[in-house]
Amino acid sequence: MSEAVYIGVDCGGTSLRVAAAEASGSIVAERSVPTGAAQEKENGLGEAIITLVESLVLAAPVRGHDILGIGVGLPFVCWEGKAHLCRNVRVLDPVWLDERLEDRYGAPVALTNDVKCAALGEAWLGAARGADPFLYLNIGTGLSTALFTDGRIYQGAHHAAGEIAYWVTEASHAGGLADGVGPLEEAMSGVGITGAYHRASPSAENLPAEEIFRRAGQGEVLASAIVEKGMEYLLPAIANLLTFADPELLVIGGGVAGSLIRQAARIEAYIARMTPFPPRIAWSLLKGRAGLTGAIRLAVLESLGTP
Repeated sequence: MSEAVYIGVDCGGTSLRVAAAEASGSIVAERSVPTGAAQEKENGLGEAIITLVESLVLAAPVRGHDILGIGVGLPFVCWEGKAHLCRNVRVLDPVWLDERLEDRYGAPVALTNDVKCAALGEAWLGAARGADPFLYLNIGTGLSTALFTDGRIYQGAHHAAGEIAYWVTEASHAGGLADGVGPLEEAMSGVGITGAYHRASPSAENLPAEEIFRRAGQGEVLASAIVEKGMEYLLPAIANLLTFADPELLVIGGGVAGSLIRQAARIEAYIARMTPFPPRIAWSLLKGRAGLTGAIRLAVLESLGTP
């Protein structure tokens, strides 16, 4: 009798990662490829995911194992068979992907937002183990949150709970909501920080947010102003989230989070001053692996019928 594994897929704007793992989360095998031009082709991203999963399943040491569940984290919201609130990845048919994976491997498949996957990973094997309720704040290429309560991730009526990128700012009052572009995300996220710097200095190359934070730390005026403006938006957003959700823990993660650690004392002081019941604050233990870990957990839960 062959051993059983669960497949987790973490899909991002820059890379695709897939792993096979035991029910404990112990990784059996893992692969990663650049997202590349796949996201610009008609369902090219779905094809790329199928190809990557297949290459993992057919290779040792996964070959011959039973697949009991597949979990996929996607950088957008899946609702009624369509992808919504897409920014970096625009072309993927969630229903097609779900059906192709289930037909091919005969295992239950679950698709959800990548930040919700990351929160699930932190709840399982990361900084939020044992915490309920907790709030996961992802500050990466984009900006989003996930609320874990009563033992599961809260999805919302349209699976869009936590999409704070679309919170209104004073700069967005005059216009409407543009699908894929969030006002708060424009102020504080990887893509927002990079875009703001490039708009202020068009002759400069598109620097990654981490480099802009580094320059701010070295005292560069432009970088410091952009980071400070972002913090002026982010801090009240965090406080309002915590006042609303009243979690016992706030976990901060995402690709930009590492650059924000130097702001940890400021964030903690602001929360202590501006929220009725300040929660504990932790920084992601899983870091860049939170989404993949959560996708594996999603697969395990789907196999048990308790996503």
